[in-house]
Amino acid sequence: MEYWVVVVARNAAQHISRTINSILQQRTKPKIVIVVNDGSTDATGTILESYSKRNSINVLTNPDRGYDIRRVPSNINSACDYVAKAALRTDCFMISGDDCVYPPTYAETLLTRMRANTRVVIASGSPSANSNLTREHSASGSGRFVNSQFWFRVGGYPAKAGWETWLLYKAAQIGFESRLYNDLHYEHSRPRGSQHQFTYWGAAMGGLGYHPLYAMGRIARNALIRTIGLKGSTNLLRGYLLSKLGSDDPFISPFEQTLREFVVRQQTRRISSVISSRL
Repeated sequence: MEYWVVVVARNAAQHISRTINSILQQRTKPKIVIVVNDGSTDATGTILESYSKRNSINVLTNPDRGYDIRRVPSNINSACDYVAKAALRTDCFMISGDDCVYPPTYAETLLTRMRANTRVVIASGSPSANSNLTREHSASGSGRFVNSQFWFRVGGYPAKAGWETWLLYKAAQIGFESRLYNDLHYEHSRPRGSQHQFTYWGAAMGGLGYHPLYAMGRIARNALIRTIGLKGSTNLLRGYLLSKLGSDDPFISPFEQTLREFVVRQQTRRISSVISSRL
């Protein structure tokens, strides 16, 4: 199986070299690496320029418009459009943050497992125990491999809070699977939520139509996690309530009703299962 990689970067001079080196050193090499430089104001652009002269790396540079997590799905989609226009055909592609380091067999392992089970269209490893992240329970947004045919079938990421989770539920809705492999680890340097402070996570739960009990349970659980804590969980709750109350902001608007209904059914079954197991 062949793949390519998209890395979305902003002000990542401290991390970007390690990320790119780990991608270039994969035992199964990517066909191409595209880095979307989202208006970095540090040395990220200079570092990327040096890589583009020496390796098969293409850099797409946006003007500086300040940090805004809302642009991440659009940046990933723009890289996919670039690949489509270049008529590059691969089985999968990999999405990476600008602060991740992958072991040399990371791509090979995931591609082998996806080849063995073609129903799996989204797969990732898990951040290592020493990463500044909470434990993952579903395929991670960074280090994520996505089946190309599935991606183009659903039209790429929507520009809404919850775009990463939307893709997982969308796969399940149309009969595919996503997998998180906890035996395959990678490093993730920045603390989770360090820039958006989890507000958009809460808005994502509302937009995706999370069952209220499921949403409140997640918020309460995250309050006990060191890397999120009470402040992060308060922001989660704020974002969730904001999305439920309605907003003129399209980024936190609801997803399609059929998907929201599917999410509620999935979560209702999970809640019922947990209750039944404790009776």
